[in-house]
Amino acid sequence: MHDNLNLIDFFEHFDKGDPYMRAAISELQDNMPNQLLDKHSSWFLTWSQARKK
Repeated sequence: MHDNLNLIDFFEHFDKGDPYMRAAISELQDNMPNQLLDKHSSWFLTWSQARKK
Protein backbone atom coordinates (compact mmCIF):
# COMPACT_ATOMS: atom_id res chain seq x y z
CA MET A 1 0.00 0.00 0.00
CA HIS A 2 1.32 3.41 -1.00
CA ASP A 3 0.67 6.62 0.87
CA ASN A 4 0.70 9.06 -2.05
CA LEU A 5 1.52 12.69 -1.45
CA ASN A 6 -0.75 15.48 -2.65
CA LEU A 7 1.33 18.19 -4.35
CA ILE A 8 -1.36 20.81 -3.77
CA ASP A 9 -0.63 20.57 -0.04
CA PHE A 10 2.99 21.47 -0.75
CA PHE A 11 2.07 24.47 -2.91
CA GLU A 12 -0.25 25.77 -0.22
CA HIS A 13 2.47 25.65 2.46
CA PHE A 14 5.51 26.57 0.38
CA ASP A 15 7.85 29.10 2.00
CA LYS A 16 10.30 30.32 -0.63
CA GLY A 17 12.67 31.52 2.10
CA ASP A 18 13.01 28.08 3.70
CA PRO A 19 16.23 26.43 2.46
CA TYR A 20 14.93 22.93 3.26
CA MET A 21 11.84 23.44 1.12
CA ARG A 22 13.97 24.82 -1.72
CA ALA A 23 16.36 21.86 -1.45
CA ALA A 24 13.45 19.40 -1.48
CA ILE A 25 11.99 21.00 -4.62
CA SER A 26 15.40 20.88 -6.31
CA GLU A 27 15.68 17.20 -5.44
CA LEU A 28 12.19 16.54 -6.79
CA GLN A 29 13.03 18.36 -10.02
CA ASP A 30 16.28 16.40 -10.40
CA ASN A 31 14.29 13.16 -10.20
CA MET A 32 11.41 14.11 -12.50
CA PRO A 33 11.26 12.78 -16.06
CA ASN A 34 12.44 15.38 -18.58
CA GLN A 35 9.09 15.24 -20.38
CA LEU A 36 7.42 16.80 -17.31
CA LEU A 37 9.97 19.62 -17.28
CA ASP A 38 9.31 20.52 -20.92
CA LYS A 39 7.66 23.93 -21.39
CA HIS A 40 5.28 22.30 -23.88
CA SER A 41 4.05 19.62 -21.46
CA SER A 42 0.29 19.61 -20.93
CA TRP A 43 0.44 20.36 -17.20
CA PHE A 44 2.64 23.42 -17.79
CA LEU A 45 0.39 24.74 -20.54
CA THR A 46 -2.55 24.45 -18.13
CA TRP A 47 -0.51 26.08 -15.32
CA SER A 48 0.52 28.98 -17.56
CA GLN A 49 -3.13 29.87 -18.24
CA ALA A 50 -3.38 31.16 -14.65
CA ARG A 51 -1.23 34.15 -15.54
CA LYS A 52 -3.67 35.14 -18.28
CA LYS A 53 -6.58 35.89 -15.94
